[in-house]
Amino acid sequence: MEYNVLYKNNKSVWGDRPNALLQQVYSKVGSPAEFLDLGCGQGRDSLFMLKNCFSVTAVDKSQEGLNNISEQVKKHGLPLDNIALVHQEVKDFSIEKDKFSIINAFNVLQFLIKVNALLVIKNIKEVLISGGYVIISGFIDSDPLFFKNNQNNGFFKKGELKSLFSDFKIILYEEKTVDDPGHPGWLEPHQHFVVKMIAQKN
Repeated sequence: MEYNVLYKNNKSVWGDRPNALLQQVYSKVGSPAEFLDLGCGQGRDSLFMLKNCFSVTAVDKSQEGLNNISEQVKKHGLPLDNIALVHQEVKDFSIEKDKFSIINAFNVLQFLIKVNALLVIKNIKEVLISGGYVIISGFIDSDPLFFKNNQNNGFFKKGELKSLFSDFKIILYEEKTVDDPGHPGWLEPHQHFVVKMIAQKN
């Protein structure tokens, strides 16, 4: 999927509300604090955190997605000094150690090859501030897209993500089938097999 084209033609592909996992976590962290949004897309999570007085670093390979965020920041009079928009592949972004209280990787790791997805996870675990939270939503390898994308992508085996974070405190973990009514770029109703996790670094 060509996200620059998708985001240019549709200003709210994934909706405007922040992801449900982030809504459960953000109030547990005293602000001001630092939030990292890996694969930020059009910024629904980044904008929510900016509105809630966090300093935000938003990373995405789509310049159009970042442009959408910039437009929304200006439109709503949000503090420009509190958000950094980084045009870069998630796998290449160097995360500063002991800076971020929440690292959000929501529906992004499946777009990386598996070895790179695992390296991103390893990096997140190493650099997250003590007591900080990581949010990950991704796909299970029984998802139809796993086979469509030649089985070399960052999908997880059942139980794999939980095992990778066995040294963290697992706040929420679920693997389930979800019905997607369709969205710009894939209009037909479809299903995904997903894993969702909130974990806290000890």
